[in-house]
Amino acid sequence: MQNLRVQMATEAELIPLVKACARIATRAYSSGTGWTLKDFQADMGAAHRVYTVIYNGNQLVGYVGAVKVLDQVDITGVAVDPAYQRKGWAFKMISRLITSLEANTQVFLEVRKSNLAARHLYQRVGFTAINVRKAYYTHPDEDAILMKLSI
Repeated sequence: MQNLRVQMATEAELIPLVKACARIATRAYSSGTGWTLKDFQADMGAAHRVYTVIYNGNQLVGYVGAVKVLDQVDITGVAVDPAYQRKGWAFKMISRLITSLEANTQVFLEVRKSNLAARHLYQRVGFTAINVRKAYYTHPDEDAILMKLSI
C-alpha cells in the first residue's frame, strides 16, 4: 500500500495508474462512477491531489482519492474492486491516508444515504455525520450524508 502525491509522477507512471483506477471505479460503482478516464487523468495530475492505493501482489485493488489543502482534506473517491470488497482493503487504505495527515487536519467526505456499508466503514474509521446534502447524487437521485473526521 502506498500514498502517492500523483502530481509528482511522470506521465509514463501515471497512465497505468489512471487506467487501473478508472477500471476499478467502473466495476465498483453499480450506479455508475460519473468519472471518465479523462477525469481521473486530470484529477491525478492536478495540484494538491493525493491518492492512497493498495495492491494484492501486482494488481491494484483499490484507491482513495483526496484533495489536500492546508489543514483540510476532502476525500473525493473510494473504490475497491468488487472481488476484494468486504475484506478490509478500504479500511486499510482510509486508515493509511488518515495516519499520513498532520494533527489538526479536518477530513470530509460525502456518501450516498443508502450506502449503509460505506457509512458503517467510515464510522469505524472515526467519521461522524454532520449534515445532509439534498439531491447531491444523480443516477439515481439521492441525498448525501456529509461526514467529518478531526485529526
